[in-house]
Amino acid sequence: MEKIIAENIKRICKEQGKQLKDLAAEMGIDPPSLNRAMYGNPQLSTLEKAAFALGVSCKSLFEPINEDSMEGYIKVGSKIYQFNSKEELEFIINKR
Repeated sequence: MEKIIAENIKRICKEQGKQLKDLAAEMGIDPPSLNRAMYGNPQLSTLEKAAFALGVSCKSLFEPINEDSMEGYIKVGSKIYQFNSKEELEFIINKR
């Protein structure tokens, strides 16, 4: 499980052009603490801080990497929707 969490955090940071030291600073912890959390037995509060700083759901840190997966937020009119799959995004777009 720790490997999946670490891979997801590193992947998301890379996608966002963010270094792990920057993520640690946003979380209010030092880089070695982030490293221990990624490869050890992190507390839920630490994972929640990481997810918040990365702008993703905590759930996404636990999911095995799937190149076809997607998640995000979309604003349609004045409403903001969260989606966790291509199907959910298509549903939001098509229900208009």
